[in-house]
Amino acid sequence: MHQVPIIQKAKQQGIFTVLCDYLPDNPGRLVADRYYCTSTLDREAVLAIAREEGIDGIVAYASDPAARTAAYVGETLGLVTNSLETVETLTNKAKFRTFLQRHDFAVPKTFAFTELETAVDTLWERAGEYIIKPADASGSKGISKWSRGHGIEQLRRHLQVAFTMSFNQEVVVEEFITRDGYQLAGDGFVVDGELVFRCFGNGHFNVNGVNPFAPISASFPSVHPSHVLEQVHETLQRMLTEVGFKQGAFNFDIFVKGEDVYLMDIGPRNGGNYIPQIIEQATGVDLVQATIDVALGMPVTIEMKPVTVPSAYFIIGSQETGRFMGVHFDEDAYTIRQANIYYNVGDVVPRFEGANQALGSLILEFEDVETMLRLVEHPERWLTLHIKSTEETEGESWTSSSPVRTVF
Repeated sequence: MHQVPIIQKAKQQGIFTVLCDYLPDNPGRLVADRYYCTSTLDREAVLAIAREEGIDGIVAYASDPAARTAAYVGETLGLVTNSLETVETLTNKAKFRTFLQRHDFAVPKTFAFTELETAVDTLWERAGEYIIKPADASGSKGISKWSRGHGIEQLRRHLQVAFTMSFNQEVVVEEFITRDGYQLAGDGFVVDGELVFRCFGNGHFNVNGVNPFAPISASFPSVHPSHVLEQVHETLQRMLTEVGFKQGAFNFDIFVKGEDVYLMDIGPRNGGNYIPQIIEQATGVDLVQATIDVALGMPVTIEMKPVTVPSAYFIIGSQETGRFMGVHFDEDAYTIRQANIYYNVGDVVPRFEGANQALGSLILEFEDVETMLRLVEHPERWLTLHIKSTEETEGESWTSSSPVRTVF
């Protein structure tokens, strides 16, 4: 769903659009001028299609794996792109952590593994809390938290899930960082190596959910102090310069702890979950248009603007597998500007463990920042999700963090 807006905007300008995706029911296929049921992980197949179609530009929208292929194709055909080396550094957590360490950025202690038992042997006796992640996946897939008190079998299960989610069978494990305040979430845009625009927001999570690391919302503007945001901007600019990111949109997740800025994830593409649309609503800045323009080598007109309309996306997700029976919204100081529901009443919906298992999403507008934070932090006060459970028992591939599984 997230790719549909950029396809629509391109077509409105008379641009012929070609979509590659391995999912035959991808909604973008109904909008694009031409569709190929080809995985974006298959670089050579996408390159062959690009040559056959004679493309003038290529965009990987809201997808890290696709960003690697787009950079490969763009570099091969001489199109506007960031280098494949830069994109691979940013989209592989092991490579990115190594880059950050070499260039004196704040970074949690990190281990990288390509073999399960080596990881188990290395971590089992270590004290502290650790986050386990696939090195090359996005969308919060396969992420878990572990400490020695949870036992070796849980460690092995968490690692197995992360390896399963990794495209190249690589896992990173990093020390857990307790951040100050909200995680910084949002998108930025670079022109000729300069960070000309960024919109900082607050990342929200269902800490009692099946996957407490999967974001359920990003709200704008950020409530971090201005001097902190200035420091984050400077850190981002230094990183972008040193990694060689020259142009285009990027998505970020950032922690602040004391004087340290931790660049946890930098995706060399537009954010998912309709973040570009939220930012346009909040600031008036059209990142989708800028993305199209830069891909086609056209002049990009974009400037820094503050948030004037408190805005957020909200992911509707069920904490248990079941039959979708409907959703109810109570009146409060918010406006639903757009609702995207991916299932019909009566459909069986999955348990929300990551971005690809959402039931739907909302684009919201609020009267003020205080109201925005109050409502986003407590969705059960204004949103009721009706699910008839079809679930039996907790399985090995997931662990509920909530004593009583919640549905909201």
